[in-house]
Amino acid sequence: MKETLSRDLARFKAVVETYGARVESWPKADLHMMKRLLSSSDVARSLLRQETKFDQLLSDESKPIVAPSGLMGRVLMNAEDINQGSFLKSLWPFGSIWQPAAGMAMAACIGILLGFTSPNILENSDEFALNDPSFSGATISDLESEYENL
Repeated sequence: MKETLSRDLARFKAVVETYGARVESWPKADLHMMKRLLSSSDVARSLLRQETKFDQLLSDESKPIVAPSGLMGRVLMNAEDINQGSFLKSLWPFGSIWQPAAGMAMAACIGILLGFTSPNILENSDEFALNDPSFSGATISDLESEYENL
């Protein structure tokens, strides 16, 4: 009997913790057992009171906070005071844009000018030897016959 009561109380506690303190939300299969325990067990009534308090705390905390009516206007006014500038200033906040652009254009022009006017410093004298034909006027068939004779 005690074993059945403890098993029923464990099930009661699980249902109350899962579905809350409202009888309407309890599963229909357990409803008869739960009502019987509420009428006969002080432990079940205590568990239900605790869950009722917990449900009340949850409902109190879940109410939305209403902002004061003038808050949106104050925020928008402060935003306008902070962000006074053009769209171009928001894209490039570091000052006038023509100075960095002119510096980049000048560096590009100098690089192109130096590239055209400087001597070919990458050219190596050994490179010419690699590009020249390495055989002396002989045709490929002559080379093949010499290879076969080896």
